[in-house]
Amino acid sequence: MQRMLSSGGIEVVGETDGALLAEVSRAIPDAVVLGVDEDAGRELGEQVRAAAPNAKVILWARDETEMEVFEPGCVEPRRVASGVRDALLNELTGVQATREKE
Repeated sequence: MQRMLSSGGIEVVGETDGALLAEVSRAIPDAVVLGVDEDAGRELGEQVRAAAPNAKVILWARDETEMEVFEPGCVEPRRVASGVRDALLNELTGVQATREKE
């Protein structure tokens, strides 16, 4: 995933590890992408949303069949089930474009 995002012009600043929540709180990211193949991924997503309420949180299935996008402040995710790889890049470049206009 890191290679795909980097080739799409997205800066990847870290990967999931034990210090993720501290890093999210410190860095105040525009978006966070998490694997969602296990229940722990959803729980971590909720923790990330609490730590960075203004970030878009994307739960990404490792088999690239779907993703769930939580916009800041939204309770329910938007589900994307087709063209997931391109959709992920569109979500993240859209966040970058919005930040650049501000």
